[in-house]
Amino acid sequence: MNTMTSIFRTLLALVMVMIATCGATALQADDPTSAGTLMTTSAVSGEAGISDPMDNADPNGIGHGWAMLIAVVALIAFAAGFVHSGIGFGFGIVAIGLMPLVIDARQTHLLVSLCAVPVQMGTVWAYRKGVVWRPLLFALAGALVGLPLGLWLFHSINLDWLTRGTGVALLLMIGYSFHNRKASRNRADLAVQESADGSSDVASDRKDAGGATGIGVASGFLMGAVTMPGPPVVAYALQRDWDQEQFKAFVNQFLLALSVFKILGLLVSTEISRQSTIEALLLIPAALLGIAVGKRFSTRLSAGGFRSMVAAGLAFVAVLLIAKGAG
Repeated sequence: MNTMTSIFRTLLALVMVMIATCGATALQADDPTSAGTLMTTSAVSGEAGISDPMDNADPNGIGHGWAMLIAVVALIAFAAGFVHSGIGFGFGIVAIGLMPLVIDARQTHLLVSLCAVPVQMGTVWAYRKGVVWRPLLFALAGALVGLPLGLWLFHSINLDWLTRGTGVALLLMIGYSFHNRKASRNRADLAVQESADGSSDVASDRKDAGGATGIGVASGFLMGAVTMPGPPVVAYALQRDWDQEQFKAFVNQFLLALSVFKILGLLVSTEISRQSTIEALLLIPAALLGIAVGKRFSTRLSAGGFRSMVAAGLAFVAVLLIAKGAG
């Protein structure tokens, strides 16, 4: 635990130092309609694409600043992958919490959406034997309803409100996580008691189908709007009588499919540019490296203490986002 704590504190310190160094710089924006963005904007053309920020008219500072900013965001992606590997989920939560400190919220959501697919694929493959098809399919059906509504809000909301809303959603997610840990313990005690009494729920299949569909709608909406679909799906999974492999399989398979759905939705809305794709490709290796390092140390991990430390750091970040907004 001491090793894990030291590593995480070192990562957090490096992120904060680099944020302080590069905080005034920003990545190029994808949304040409955003007038109040922190990023440099340029017109998007189907033929010419968008200009490389290294080709700016000021060759003395922009290229270096862009490279430094990419390094900061890559370090955040590494830390997010590290946390995800340690506790089984959380890549999007950490990345969404930290990246808006150095790039604007809209670009953060785009990059995290693109990076989430390869991150989730590794976890899904590791827990592929734990798949529970029926609730997964109902949850995905619900997500197809909620995601378009969330994407509509993502496109429509003011950038300042999107940043502050991300902070609020982050605080709610942290609150959910502590509530669900307590609920999980209570659920385990109840399951032991019901097993001893020989009782069963005859309507469990119908109840599970309705619950799975409901969390699919809620998670789909959150994915489209703020790229943090975790609270409903994690809450639902914690209430099931599943072992750890089934829990991680359900959560990560659902989130992988949801990430793919969102990318398809963004492609339809022409929101993803060549520049965002290039930036995501630069960040993905850092995220995967973080997962590999986190997996190496996960056997020595005290999950409860690690989650509490991560939650405290993210709560501080969430307050900063709410206070800072887009400016």
